[in-house]
Amino acid sequence: MKSKYSKTSTLFEVWARPLLSGLIIGLITTFLLFVLFALMMSFYILPTTSATILASVSIAVGSFFGGFFSAKKLGKNGILIGALCGVAMFLLFTLIGIIAFGNAPGASTLIRLLIFVTAGAIGGIIGVGDADKRKIV
Repeated sequence: MKSKYSKTSTLFEVWARPLLSGLIIGLITTFLLFVLFALMMSFYILPTTSATILASVSIAVGSFFGGFFSAKKLGKNGILIGALCGVAMFLLFTLIGIIAFGNAPGASTLIRLLIFVTAGAIGGIIGVGDADKRKIV
């Protein structure tokens, strides 16, 4: 019975650590891009419609890097771990938006979900491919 418990905890640790590290990397990347784009908007005259586009670019790049580092750390199942990282980032951003602004999720929320999951999955695919560099002799 003890061995079955250790297999479950090992499976959880195997998936949770890469997912958590990718989530942290993705959040840091997204935050840095938000700051960079906010500085760009304050120093340059940009239309207000560009804020939505720049926010979408920020979450896509952050989710990409989160999925990339998760998959690189796990070393397999890149599309799955990348998509899970994207879903985790989406849930976190949506929860923060609901708490901070009190807005109910709408149609744009589904678009953001698609951006997060797609970018994370692409990052995961590339991260797994990058993790295993073999020399062919």
